[in-house]
Amino acid sequence: MIRALCFDAAGTLIEPAEPVAEVYARTSAAAGYPVEVDAVRRAFGVTFSGIVDPDWDSHPHGDAAEREWWKSVVCGTFGEILGEPLPDAFGREIFHALFDHYADPQAWRVFPEVQEVLAASREAGFRIAVVSNFDRRLHAILEGHALHFEAVITSADARSRKPEPAIFRHALALLGLSPQELFHVGDSRIADLEGAHALGIPAFLLDRPETGLREFLDVALEKGGK
Repeated sequence: MIRALCFDAAGTLIEPAEPVAEVYARTSAAAGYPVEVDAVRRAFGVTFSGIVDPDWDSHPHGDAAEREWWKSVVCGTFGEILGEPLPDAFGREIFHALFDHYADPQAWRVFPEVQEVLAASREAGFRIAVVSNFDRRLHAILEGHALHFEAVITSADARSRKPEPAIFRHALALLGLSPQELFHVGDSRIADLEGAHALGIPAFLLDRPETGLREFLDVALEKGGK
């Protein structure tokens, strides 16, 4: 029987308030390196899809590893545009500006149905948690939007990223649940659906607008609740 609902964050509960490429281009221009939004969009896609997971063993805590990972994404994106490695000073400046920007809750918006679904989930007797490939910034972002959960587990906390089983095991241990008692939802087939299923956790794949969080809750109510 399902006792708890587990939500991915970015793409499921929240999304950037502005297109990422526009934010990157504006930040770059402010630092003295004007670039085209379309160039950023292409370069970000190439960089993000090809970058390896954080090097957990080389950092004292998970947040440092995640921060370094994001620095690689930012510097890799602009290096792809320039066709050469970034000057160190520019790399530092633009990375810090972007990392701080996305720490601000106002840089994110909440999907319209989220508050309704979370309230209905609690009313139905479900415990609710978040499991996300993110870092410590996520806690303040969720709180800034009045999104409250029993537990928020980030990849920095678990030193593991979805679809790896370790981050899901971390969540199960923290909540004191068996895999069959947790129902996970997210927007990534690999990270969320396949990652959860590999550990025996039921999961639901979002595909807005066809299937959203309301549909997820309907399935959850069939499987558990009061």
